[in-house]
Amino acid sequence: MYEIIGIAATLFVLISFLFTNEKRIRQVNIVGAVIFVIYGILIGAISVYLLNGALILIHMYKLYRSRGGKNESDSENQAGTGRADSN
Repeated sequence: MYEIIGIAATLFVLISFLFTNEKRIRQVNIVGAVIFVIYGILIGAISVYLLNGALILIHMYKLYRSRGGKNESDSENQAGTGRADSN
């Protein structure tokens, strides 16, 4: 039973990288990480649930930062060159 939960989490994380939109990658990856936290707790693997708990926080922070329509790479480009790319 627990193995099925771990496989489901793995599939979400793997599938998340098939997207090209960074926001969508992070959203789907969060779902996988949440399932991995549950899986880690069920099997008593502290490293699994701590790592994935940290990943959830990082993804949520990055999504929060990008909510204004600009992604972080745009901000970095502007900071480094003083202008945004026109692409």
